[in-house]
Amino acid sequence: MTLTLTKEEVDKRVALLKRLKATLAQQREKFHTYLKVLDAEKTSIEQDAVDNLRAQVALEEELMVDIHAIQKCIDPLEAVLQEAYHGPADHDVNDLRSSLKSLKDQVQEKSLENRGLLSRSMALLEMEMVRVRPQVRSRNPYAGARSASVLVDITT
Repeated sequence: MTLTLTKEEVDKRVALLKRLKATLAQQREKFHTYLKVLDAEKTSIEQDAVDNLRAQVALEEELMVDIHAIQKCIDPLEAVLQEAYHGPADHDVNDLRSSLKSLKDQVQEKSLENRGLLSRSMALLEMEMVRVRPQVRSRNPYAGARSASVLVDITT
């Protein structure tokens, strides 16, 4: 049994595929940018560049919001495409999906690496703070002053 599609159905499918490909490509570009930010974060952590790290973390948060927003567009597009057209998936779409999967794995790996570097850096800073912190006196500084009078005459 061969399925024949009308020109209108073919045009809808082509438009849907183009939109999905464009959205997947946009998502891939965001992940590439995210990887660059993670690399810059690693350098900032290693160089103790706190101001740079703060700016990169802010950029990372913006990228994560963008990535989630794009994913919210991709999921319905894929669902509509799957529901409407049960045929084999487009080769380009499959390539983009596998590329995105690879990028997601790289992002997770680099993020874990940066988290470990940051934890070690924070531990070193905490040890340095303990070393530099002045010793806290546990006794009252006025308790040892025995040369001062103990009784005060208020009768005069």
